[in-house]
Amino acid sequence: MNPDGDGAGETRAGLLGRFVELPVRLGGVLATLLILLLLGLIAYAVAQRYLFNTPLLWSDELTGYLLVALIMFGTSEAYRRGDHISIDLVTGSAGPRLARIIGVWSDLAVLVFAVVLGWSAWEAISFARAFGSYSAGQIEIATWIPQIPLLIGAALLGLTALSRLLGRFA
Repeated sequence: MNPDGDGAGETRAGLLGRFVELPVRLGGVLATLLILLLLGLIAYAVAQRYLFNTPLLWSDELTGYLLVALIMFGTSEAYRRGDHISIDLVTGSAGPRLARIIGVWSDLAVLVFAVVLGWSAWEAISFARAFGSYSAGQIEIATWIPQIPLLIGAALLGLTALSRLLGRFA
């Protein structure tokens, strides 16, 4: 409850949490589907190379693009659920007040990281679009297109961190 005692802070944190939860969960579902797609793509590429002696020239490049998308879409869902890698040696033995301070600090660090990543992705996409650059590999695609998941993932991660921060103070 906020200092005024009216519960408005809890409402704001709850509203943002509900607003963020659906796109973050959808990102997690999309990441899961991308895992399955990558499994099929890699199995197909291996079969083509070793069973039929006709290697795919484009599969490695596409796998790289899809792997970046998978990671960026799945990161915010893992963070929301607490399934990310963490070191709980300190927080496990900390008291409630120190654990809360560490939690706020970690959420702030994630928020700052998401903002920097989002800003960098935005700059890279803007430059690639203005310059009109295309990939040099077998898949000729405008380079800004495979960079879009970086921007979306950064936005979802930042919103999740902000939601967690508001929840800690509500």
